Amino acid sequence: MLKPHPTPSINIVKLGGSIINPDGKYDLAAIARFINITKNSKDQFIFVVGGGKLCRFIQTTSKPFLEQALHHEDAVSLANDELGIAVTKINARFIRERFEQALDKKSTSNKQVHPEILLDPTQKIQSTARIFVACGWKPGCSTDHDMMLLANAFNATRVFKISNFPIVKDISPSKLAKLSSVDQQKALANAQDLKQITWKQLNNLVGTNWKAGLNTPFDPQAAQLGLQRAQQLTLYIGQQEEFFRFMETQKFKGTCVKG
Repeated sequence: MLKPHPTPSINIVKLGGSIINPDGKYDLAAIARFINITKNSKDQFIFVVGGGKLCRFIQTTSKPFLEQALHHEDAVSLANDELGIAVTKINARFIRERFEQALDKKSTSNKQVHPEILLDPTQKIQSTARIFVACGWKPGCSTDHDMMLLANAFNATRVFKISNFPIVKDISPSKLAKLSSVDQQKALANAQDLKQITWKQLNNLVGTNWKAGLNTPFDPQAAQLGLQRAQQLTLYIGQQEEFFRFMETQKFKGTCVKG
């Protein structure tokens, strides 16, 4: 008896700017690997693209001009967020075009790549495409948060946060922030690895308040959204090699959040 083909999944993937643009230049080899993964899959993919080094450079360079023009701290912060969102749009367009060139270059119909960047993560797009690319949404919302809103809109059952650290550690980010850089490394080395936790445990770990510069494995507001769909949604946090391995073998080494 033939085994039924598995139902295609929707994969929401946070593609951080530090991965696609780690040093001021786009990493074409890394981008090509993500494209190849989608070539060999029947799944849908929504890539949420971050700002990376380009974003930080523009924000840092613009800071004195914003402070001179706007004066008020809240206005400067808002403008800074808007600059960051603009950079994610630039990166997202670059990524979308690379996917289109690779997957739809010779096709005149049945396009696999959606032709527009997803600007509003609360809206599900009616499309036959398999590949979507999203950017930052609005000030005050992290791309973690945007990713979770997309998961809700598209009724996805799994989301991936590709990170530069291999696994979540059992230590409070707010506690970690109070330590010196040397003591932070010691604390992280001694903290327990969290291979699998529940959404409630993740919420307890990251807390409810996010502050700029806080090094947290997941945005607290995004974690709260995950708690609302705890029985349907699984989050994978780990390095990009583990994402590739999961898509090829269904095995993952990192932190799995479910239940």
